[in-house]
Amino acid sequence: MITYFNDDSKFDPFIEECLNALLPEGLDNAAHIDIFYVDDLENNYAGLCDGDKEYVNIILARNYYLEDGDRISFNSQELASNLAHELVHARQFLRGEINEYNYVWKGQDYESQSYEDWPWEVEAYSLEQPLVDLFWENV
Repeated sequence: MITYFNDDSKFDPFIEECLNALLPEGLDNAAHIDIFYVDDLENNYAGLCDGDKEYVNIILARNYYLEDGDRISFNSQELASNLAHELVHARQFLRGEINEYNYVWKGQDYESQSYEDWPWEVEAYSLEQPLVDLFWENV
């Protein structure tokens, strides 16, 4: 069973839809996901995710900065996309496909590869839009 805490309840139905889509078979063990929102993240990141097979922590930025320093708020669709991306990473942690200590994906080392070639990022980016479509279907 997967439980979660989300400090922005407007996304609760979306999170439930994403979790049902990402983990339709559930998990063999109990797991918990905490989701928090902050004004912004270091390095202009949209979101961060870390965890293990039992606990995942997701932090999402509500804003980002342009090169000229202007601060821009993510709109609801962008936040949903960022959340979907991080929920894919949550699934990867819960299944033991990735960990927060090295660049290993399903037993293979990807440390020498670039960010855009990491298979866990390729998967997260490829599932963003299908998951966001769930959000707009349920708004």
